[in-house]
Amino acid sequence: MSDRFDFLEFGNEKPHPLPEAPPGSAVGVNWKPQRLRAVEVIGDPGTAAGQFSSPTGLAVDRDGAILVVDSGNHRIQRIGLNGDLKVYGRPGNVQGELWGPQAVAVDPGGQFFFVAEQGNNRVQCFQLNGQHRGIMTGFRAPSGVAFDVTGRLWIADTGNGRILCVDVQSGKYLGTLDRQAGVQRPISLACDARHQLYVTENAAEDVVFYRNYTQRFSSLGAYRRLHQPQQAAVDNLGRIYLAEAGSNRLHVFSPEGESLAIFEQPSTRLGPLRAPSGVALGPNGEIYVSDTLNHRVLRLAWE
Repeated sequence: MSDRFDFLEFGNEKPHPLPEAPPGSAVGVNWKPQRLRAVEVIGDPGTAAGQFSSPTGLAVDRDGAILVVDSGNHRIQRIGLNGDLKVYGRPGNVQGELWGPQAVAVDPGGQFFFVAEQGNNRVQCFQLNGQHRGIMTGFRAPSGVAFDVTGRLWIADTGNGRILCVDVQSGKYLGTLDRQAGVQRPISLACDARHQLYVTENAAEDVVFYRNYTQRFSSLGAYRRLHQPQQAAVDNLGRIYLAEAGSNRLHVFSPEGESLAIFEQPSTRLGPLRAPSGVALGPNGEIYVSDTLNHRVLRLAWE
């Protein structure tokens, strides 16, 4: 990664055309509807390492470790498959500190992660070994970050009503999706293997699909009413996993918007989900959801 990342700053630049990705290979959609079940509860309420306060965004690195945006504790926690735990950041507004983090994304190389820090209006970069690498400023309440399959970083600049694309290797600013592309108030982003971008829109309560990251062509809201949709994730079959906070559930859709599965309650003992806002998929089929107001993360599996 270039050290230029330390000096990137975005103001109100005129939008630039975005580069189109090469056509992606078709993703198979041959599956049968199934049911989801909870197989693990990760964390409980609190401030100690391994505990959470209103966890939001999730990501999984290439080692299968889960990165949790521990929003209420103003930090990121990384939990390995063997239970290894590492904490990044602490409350504050100087370099390496966090205030109101909302989303996290791991670069395809697996060495760095990027945090959308709503409270400080910036995006920060950390190495997984804990070293702080840089800060991007010029945002208003950024709420989402995601990498595409080409390694470009996408940032939901929520308060400015736009999405920025960045080449983090060179530090080059590649372009913008804004209101001319139908972007209103983006709060979360996801990318799939078919070079499609999924944008969760706060104002419209919708998840909008962009082909080749530029061409708006459909949305989940075209098929059904959503209630406070939050983070989405897409698997290699094209299924869309959506944390639907207003309905207290994880909702799974086909690429065509068909409802495939709904998960609302882990068990009678654990009670129902409460305002889930994050979802991430692991390399071996793991499904994670941040059960935000229950201050925990659940691992799910298909039955």
